[in-house]
Amino acid sequence: MDREIAALERFDAWNGRKDFARFHIEQAMGFRTHLEDSKTTAGTPLGKSTMRSILATLREFVLWLSQQDGFRSRIKAADADYFNLSRRDEAEARAAPPRPAPSLKQAKHALARMPSTTPQQKRDKAVFALLCLTGIRVAALVSLKIKHVDLHEQSVTQNPREVATKFGKAIDTFFAKGFEEAEAALTEWIAYCDDIVLYGPDDPLFPATAITANSNSGFTANGFTRQHWKTTEPVRKIVRIAFEAAGVPNYGPHAFRHMLARHAAKHCTSVAELVATSQNLGHTDVLTTLRSYGQISRDEQRRLITGNTSDLD
Repeated sequence: MDREIAALERFDAWNGRKDFARFHIEQAMGFRTHLEDSKTTAGTPLGKSTMRSILATLREFVLWLSQQDGFRSRIKAADADYFNLSRRDEAEARAAPPRPAPSLKQAKHALARMPSTTPQQKRDKAVFALLCLTGIRVAALVSLKIKHVDLHEQSVTQNPREVATKFGKAIDTFFAKGFEEAEAALTEWIAYCDDIVLYGPDDPLFPATAITANSNSGFTANGFTRQHWKTTEPVRKIVRIAFEAAGVPNYGPHAFRHMLARHAAKHCTSVAELVATSQNLGHTDVLTTLRSYGQISRDEQRRLITGNTSDLD
């Protein structure tokens, strides 16, 4: 909503606050040219995807306005089309940018280096482990309850009534094979919750850290609050610290989804296996997995097409 309001304000300010009843297609074309000449705060030209987003808001607004009393005779629905990018710019805006992701070896290396001595360290390692195993979206991860994880079945049930899934979809996710240490870390954490702090099935899988005031040292961590994290920032911090400690670039929590999808695209031996991976990530269409997550590097593309495995000259 904030982005859409900002887009409307940007047009309104550029247009001199003219009454929308006086709208003309020349304003749309002029504004599009204005965006092409605009710069970001860093002094670089606006990205095509940013321009596309701004123009899409204006297009939808003008289309809506053309159907309102007092504007029907002044604005035609077709006028909204003048807020489109050129075909070339539209293609550039839609082009998926390269999305870096760790390799399985990098993720396993970072996980192996994470300490698990204190309760907080056990929890943090379990967070990283679950990302390795499932590639679960971070918003869903922070809203999980203990009952949503079945270690025997090696599954996570993302019930949209209780878990913050994308578009409110019900998602059944199973642990990726080859991550035995991740399963061990998750098992150790759940055993701690069950046996030591006596958490129940409806308690958060990853409770927030309790902070207490200390007269000598300020605020210190003191156990857990038995409440879910309110934001996803703690998870991002856990991932960042883990990768930094392992000497691996910080890829962010969402990169685990790309990691698992690319691994599947490279090693799947059947269409059914690829579809299962897509469902595991919560995608309705397997093409979403392939288009958005299964990008192949230039060198891999060359190898697959030419069959040449030698190094480039």
